[in-house]
Amino acid sequence: MNKAVHALVYVILAVAGVALYFEMKLFEKKELLTDSNEQLRKCIVDLSSYIEAENAPQGAVLEAKQDVSPREAREVDDPEMVNLLEKYNSQYEATNIKCLDWGNAQSAQLRRLYALDAEGNKQPDQANPGKFIMEGKDTAAELIKQIVGRAKYQKDTLKETRKELSVVRTKLQELVADYNELPKEIRLNKIEIEKKNKEIETLTAEKTKVETDLENSKKEVEDLKSDVASLKDEVSAAKDETEAAKEDLEKSKKLVETLLSRLKNQSSGPRPVTGGPVAGGGQLTSGDKGKVASVQNEKLFVIVQFEDAALDELIGSERNGALPPHEMLVVRPAKGEGGKERIVGKIRLRQWTPKSNLVVADILKDWQQEPIEKNDVIRPD
Repeated sequence: MNKAVHALVYVILAVAGVALYFEMKLFEKKELLTDSNEQLRKCIVDLSSYIEAENAPQGAVLEAKQDVSPREAREVDDPEMVNLLEKYNSQYEATNIKCLDWGNAQSAQLRRLYALDAEGNKQPDQANPGKFIMEGKDTAAELIKQIVGRAKYQKDTLKETRKELSVVRTKLQELVADYNELPKEIRLNKIEIEKKNKEIETLTAEKTKVETDLENSKKEVEDLKSDVASLKDEVSAAKDETEAAKEDLEKSKKLVETLLSRLKNQSSGPRPVTGGPVAGGGQLTSGDKGKVASVQNEKLFVIVQFEDAALDELIGSERNGALPPHEMLVVRPAKGEGGKERIVGKIRLRQWTPKSNLVVADILKDWQQEPIEKNDVIRPD
């Protein structure tokens, strides 16, 4: 019997040793689970300070309008504009959003694995017999759902933000490419502007020259008007002289008739010599004698400005002789280096303007090589 008791005692001692061994191992696992849960709880509490507690507030619609009207050489009072940020969500730019700030209360709640009733007892899970409810108010699951929900919202917001950044980047690249075309256009426009400025300077100089020439022409016209007025007076005087000449001609005709009548009745004999040399001799030496002061090619007459010496040769130094109807050459002086003078026509002297060196002459059309111009030179034929 004693042997059996001793054997039983030994068995009980062995089982107790095994139980003690397993209890020690379980205690180690319990401490591991406790420490692990405590570390996880602290991690969740720390993580809460990085999770936003609420959604970003809805912001106003932002505007960044781009002028998309055609680039044409015209003024556009109301250009077509496109808002590049029309679909841009300003919530992505929200800052200083309050984060979860869990303290001791939430830290304690994270230790509550099961839902408790009013008396502090675990509530059985009716849907799962033998188990207890692990979700609900004041449970760790409530806080975990909250932080997971907020984390999911932040993840979705980050995803949308990255998507919008891609869209904005594409628009920015397009704008930069469009902007890079502007310097090219500006450089080309500057080249064109400089070219136009040079043309304007040239045109301004030409305009000034034309205005100067116009003023000179006006002065010449005034001078010619004065000469024409003088010539009109001379024409009027010439008309009077013509009438007197007609009367003298009639008298001469009558005298000739009388002389012829007398000659018939007289015997033949030597005739008396009448007449004498014209004043100034009517002879011209060689060389330039004057130049064209004014010309009317359509009406076939010119006004010649004779030199004093040439006029003395024609009508005498006293200017009292008759103007001989000389035919004279019109010569175009040589122009430029290597140029040659040439004969452009012929004139016949018609009338001298008293108290001046101006002589009216007819243009001999049959001799005209090209239109006579002002300042052409007059030479003896």
